[in-house]
Amino acid sequence: MFLLSLDSLSLGFGLMSLESLLKSYRLVQIVLVLWIVSAIFVLLFFIKIDGIVHGDLYHFGLKFSFDWANPYWAFSRVIFVCLGLPMALSLIVLGLDLFRRSNDKHVAKQEEKSVDARSKGSMENNMAISCPSCRKVSSRPLVIIDFSGGKPKLVNVCPYCNHVLGCADEGESNSDMQLVDIDKKLVH
Repeated sequence: MFLLSLDSLSLGFGLMSLESLLKSYRLVQIVLVLWIVSAIFVLLFFIKIDGIVHGDLYHFGLKFSFDWANPYWAFSRVIFVCLGLPMALSLIVLGLDLFRRSNDKHVAKQEEKSVDARSKGSMENNMAISCPSCRKVSSRPLVIIDFSGGKPKLVNVCPYCNHVLGCADEGESNSDMQLVDIDKKLVH
């Protein structure tokens, strides 16, 4: 008995596992391309068979009759439709997917430019905040509400380790928070 593990089977499609292949749209693309290729081969083979019927069999004594010709022509047209329609729909789906992907890449580039512009806008003053606890630098601290005292107050915390950097209220000083220039090296 042969058992396959979905995690361990690799099909050679960029070393994708079978499970990730089944979850992605890549499998649908592969099936559609295989369908188109096989349909082309079936059409070519059917044209060869049609050549045998209309050419070679007459040399072996086949007599033309509408009794066999009409059903043959009807079934050959049905075969062409049954192969051509799914093949055309597969080409349309693959074309639309290609268009969607190129459009998604364009949208992603636009969003990336927008994010870059926003990050440049937030870093215009070239200042960063260094956390004394984890020693990481961020462009600004997180502001949260501290309910530990009697009165809730806004406090600045490190976005990496949640170390309290000081009060966020304008009137109080932020003693733990250190403002640094981004271009200069930090010394803790």
